[in-house]
Amino acid sequence: MKILILKNLYISIFTSFILCLNIASVFAQIFDAEQNPPSVKWMQIRTENFQIIYSGELSDEAQRMSNTLEHLIDGVSKSLNKRPRPITIILQNQGVISNGFVQLAPRRSEFYTTPPQNLDFQDWLNGMAIHELRHVVQFDKLSGGLKAPFFEELALAIFGITLPPWFYEGDAVGIETALSHAGRGRLPDWELIFRTNTLSTHPYSYSKNYFGSLRDLTPGYYQLGYFMTTKLKRDYGKEIIDSIMTRIKQNPLRPYSLSNSIKKFTGLNSKMLHDSTIAELKTLWQKQSADLIQVSYTPINKRKDSIPADYLLPASTPNGEIIALRQNLSHTPALILIDSVGSERILRKIGYQTEPNFRYAAGKIVWDELRFDKRYGKRSYSVVNIFDLATDQVKQISHKSRLFSPSLSADAKSIVAVKISTSNLFSLIELNAENGSVLREYPVKEGLSLQNPSYNQQGDQIICVVMSKDGAALMEFKRSDNSNKIITPFHRQQIMRPVYAGKNILFRAHYKGLNNIYCLTPEYETIPLTSAPYGATYPSYDQKRNRVLFNNYQIRGYDIVSIPFELQEKQEKDADTFIDYASPLVSQEANANILDSIPQKKYPSKPYREFSNLLNFHSLSPVAENSDTNDDLSIGLKFKSNNKLNTLDLYGAYQFNSGLRKSEYLAGFSYKRFYPILDISYSNRANLTYSRQNNRLVPVSWRENITEAEISIPFKFNRLNRNYSMGMRSSSSFTSRYEIQNKPTNFIEKLKFPMKYQFYFSRNARRSARDLAPAWGQNFSLSYFHLPFQNLLDGSLLSFRSVFYTPGLLSNHSFQASFNYQESSGAYDFSVEIPRISGYRNLSLNSRLRNTLLLDYRFPLFYPDAELGPIAYIKRLKGGFFADFENIGKGNPFQPRTFGLELSTDMNLMRFMLPNFELAGKLIFARENALNKPIFELGFAYDF
Repeated sequence: MKILILKNLYISIFTSFILCLNIASVFAQIFDAEQNPPSVKWMQIRTENFQIIYSGELSDEAQRMSNTLEHLIDGVSKSLNKRPRPITIILQNQGVISNGFVQLAPRRSEFYTTPPQNLDFQDWLNGMAIHELRHVVQFDKLSGGLKAPFFEELALAIFGITLPPWFYEGDAVGIETALSHAGRGRLPDWELIFRTNTLSTHPYSYSKNYFGSLRDLTPGYYQLGYFMTTKLKRDYGKEIIDSIMTRIKQNPLRPYSLSNSIKKFTGLNSKMLHDSTIAELKTLWQKQSADLIQVSYTPINKRKDSIPADYLLPASTPNGEIIALRQNLSHTPALILIDSVGSERILRKIGYQTEPNFRYAAGKIVWDELRFDKRYGKRSYSVVNIFDLATDQVKQISHKSRLFSPSLSADAKSIVAVKISTSNLFSLIELNAENGSVLREYPVKEGLSLQNPSYNQQGDQIICVVMSKDGAALMEFKRSDNSNKIITPFHRQQIMRPVYAGKNILFRAHYKGLNNIYCLTPEYETIPLTSAPYGATYPSYDQKRNRVLFNNYQIRGYDIVSIPFELQEKQEKDADTFIDYASPLVSQEANANILDSIPQKKYPSKPYREFSNLLNFHSLSPVAENSDTNDDLSIGLKFKSNNKLNTLDLYGAYQFNSGLRKSEYLAGFSYKRFYPILDISYSNRANLTYSRQNNRLVPVSWRENITEAEISIPFKFNRLNRNYSMGMRSSSSFTSRYEIQNKPTNFIEKLKFPMKYQFYFSRNARRSARDLAPAWGQNFSLSYFHLPFQNLLDGSLLSFRSVFYTPGLLSNHSFQASFNYQESSGAYDFSVEIPRISGYRNLSLNSRLRNTLLLDYRFPLFYPDAELGPIAYIKRLKGGFFADFENIGKGNPFQPRTFGLELSTDMNLMRFMLPNFELAGKLIFARENALNKPIFELGFAYDF
């Protein structure tokens, strides 16, 4: 659930204004602009305040959401004193990632309807509706007067520049908690890192808690923002957020506007508010900790360094070794085997998962893994993999599936998993572990969702978590007659990972206020097994040794712990000590039961036709950029349209070339509904060059119409820890020149259809947080240019580009080799389509460029987490060495033409979460220069 925005600042007011809108244009790319497959049949429902667009498979959910959103709008808006304008909500059901967002330019919200397998104790879409609707209100509160068709990008830029993500996300989490019986603010798991850090270490700085760290575990800006905005509401009343945003709206260009406004009403700036929040939470959590019985557990895993790591989901093998999923900052997730002395061996590196998960039985490991659709980014799958330890082979046994949390039977012959249909209906499904064929399916009634199934030892029963609007419970399935039974009452608890221990059932819950492991006996009595100081999770039962394995959280992550399986006598029920920090918000909002009585109105629906809704103009944006015909600044306006399904982007623009003092006219569109993507652009512009005529240079000026077309077919896919992309594109153009002044004799008035073809392929290993590049990677691009339809011109250019990555000498070091080649003739003789060597602008051109070989070794130096006041937060310092070769072969000596070293830093500037900035310096030595005359280059880059 993300709204993200930002960019650079210019000094003059006019260029600042232009940049403000360009920021929104850049940041709009952060939102998911992918497409659904064209086979989706879209429908729509219109209510007083919403247009709900949905796939026909989701008709029941669309009706429910139409009623829910209309019912929620007043409650969600009340504390901001702003009722939002009508907005489009798109229910996305083709993917398996649970998410949602609100955006402007174009204005809409998207709900990804597939619930996660670690859901809090309420309906997924209901919770998301509260959260995302709060973002809609926030947008309209701050910049709602700036509307389509001209000002949505300006509104988006103002929102992103003035409000940091911790503020708007924290406020939304607070509202989702206050207006429901659940919400993330009520989950011990959600605040786990924050609470542990606060009780275990010297408090981290505001910037470190906000921007994160590559050295330590930090909570994230959602958690930080929830506690900081809730602190404001607790101490200064329910109107404080409204007052702060109203003041920001009155002067959005004020530097550090949020911090300034918080100080206006509270006397605290953002940093002081952070420190005050931490101090209060520490007092509350220390009291909570003193009221609990805490046990210190000895970890089985042996940490070899201070780098935080999680050793998740421990499972015992017959000989007592332990299999776990290891995740840390330095390495990508991997299944590992830990022997009796704590030595670790990697079994298999795995790919992306929606949540961490695997199960072990009888020499085999099963897990689910995310798979992306090759072309349509809105569609994704969750497939099942099985790994045989004896053969060291991985087999994917489901394809294009929507299966989650798979678990093996004790003999490893069957797999049970949660199946979620594109209609959002749940069932358990059993597969043959050898070939993936379906053995049986257990549907449950509408309104129930399932999580984390597991077999008993005999394989005749399955236990799982069941969720409803009333909370979470345990449900048991019998394979003999396909029946099911809910065996515990529904509780307002996040119940996770139930497993059998003989006739008992182990699971994780937070009855006493922290996550711990509990046992449900055959008599349906619940008995606590652990008393972890911060939290315990992921239980498993080792029958041979009658022990319980689980994860125990500490300051450096989850450890593996073992305890004997011994049931104590049932104790008196302990009080829930959870610090419900949002409880004052419940009283302030006075609407905690809002989801208990949703109306059941039947709204009319009708087809939503993409063709009838292709145009959606939203922004008239200033443009300030260097002209591609010269280096002079072109200033103008661009009118933009993006349809709501992301299939058509269209623009028209006017620019004034300040160097030539001429007008330029541009238009274009990109149509992305089908497999080929079609891009068409048109420009009418002035141009200028110089020609030698009668032994003197004469200016030659003209205007030209250029029409360009490109067809591309991009593919992206992944398997295990490898990411792949490949594609083809072909383009051409037609140029017609007129109003030619001082026309040379060989001047070409019409440039007819020069052709360009490209094929590319990449295969790269997944990167860890600390990796500077993929550990292994191969990337190729082959391009060809020629002029088959031009009578007066001929020539061609063939270029090959490549980049190879291999690991360096130490962890997170990277060696990169890039070999590039081109062969050109005729009109393309002086074209360069391959990367050049470092410092080439300061070197003489010895001969026509044929090839380059660029070698680069990069490595991290420090992770300082240094806060330079409000100006910068430095996460990482990096170093590197390079050697660049040019025109190797054909008798040239094999030695670099330039070489040197580089130093760079990753940082956040001006308290902006994005973009991530890199400041880099390069010291370049050239072979033809004396060593005392090095070239120094300074670079400044950013990414999202």
